[in-house]
Amino acid sequence: MRRLILFVACLCLAAPVAAQTAQERAQLDWVQERGRLLFAIDRAAWVSTDDLRGRLSAAVVGTIRGWIVERDGRAYIATYYAGEGEARVAVYRSRVERNRVVSRDVFEEGERPPLTPLQRRLADARGAIARMGERPCANAPFNAAIIPPATPDGPLDVYALTPQTEANNYPFGGHFRATLAADGTLSAQRGFMRTCFNSEVPQGRGRAAPAAMFITHLLDPLPTEIHVFMSIWMGYPVLVGTGERVWAVDGERIRLMQR
Repeated sequence: MRRLILFVACLCLAAPVAAQTAQERAQLDWVQERGRLLFAIDRAAWVSTDDLRGRLSAAVVGTIRGWIVERDGRAYIATYYAGEGEARVAVYRSRVERNRVVSRDVFEEGERPPLTPLQRRLADARGAIARMGERPCANAPFNAAIIPPATPDGPLDVYALTPQTEANNYPFGGHFRATLAADGTLSAQRGFMRTCFNSEVPQGRGRAAPAAMFITHLLDPLPTEIHVFMSIWMGYPVLVGTGERVWAVDGERIRLMQR
């Protein structure tokens, strides 16, 4: 299998780059940015959860009902909250830069700030995952990644992501996106693969390390934000075959290799 991956990678690297339309370039720009943002939000939740558990008692952690992640320039603010409805308050808040917590605030009972209207909207958006009616490709609940809207009353996207449950085994299947209107109505949803599919990344250095992973994708004519997300997550390029074309997704960068 590794020889096949290497062969495909070499073939694509040797092929001339085919022309892309302006519409495709615009879509790929969006896909690259969204995939990077999706990974950053997911990672901010992960590293802040680890930091939180080392700073709060088990009793306080037990009162937390969820979390949200917001952008602050190039940083991300992860807020963990307790309570219900308009009474929700922040318990813990951290600032994440370059995928690590650089500062945090722990709010004592009686001094916890209420969530803002936008924060409450982001928190409410988590409920869309149950309304989607989908199942993860793992014996574990979905990870939720909620993309803050461009404007306070603009639509927002909620991603239901299948978590990794085995080391070096990455789920390509079982990821979904829902779009919510300002009133919370689920206006659109989609999956990114029709079946469950895991990709095992062999461990090793030098010749033992894989050159790239290869996957076919026939639901779209272009790679999606999930391919960018997976490439960043695994730390390897992902070669995506969409019909007669092959794309190289290398972290945040997408190139058309062959058509």
